[in-house]
Amino acid sequence: MVRDHFPDRWHSGTCWLWCDRDELPVQWLGTVEHGPLRVPLTACRECTDRLTERVHATARASTSPTENA
Repeated sequence: MVRDHFPDRWHSGTCWLWCDRDELPVQWLGTVEHGPLRVPLTACRECTDRLTERVHATARASTSPTENA
């Protein structure tokens, strides 16, 4: 289960991660910077759960012993 970064900060908006859906509850995850531009990165529950799963999978893979000796 995803832990809310800011539990009281869910608001209606656009998910900027995988689903790109509009007008659904989203949460601020951070700021995206591209050159001089800065925009808020928001995501829905489904996409934040997916992101959390990927983070955990990557962390598990990076802590696994390697076979190369």
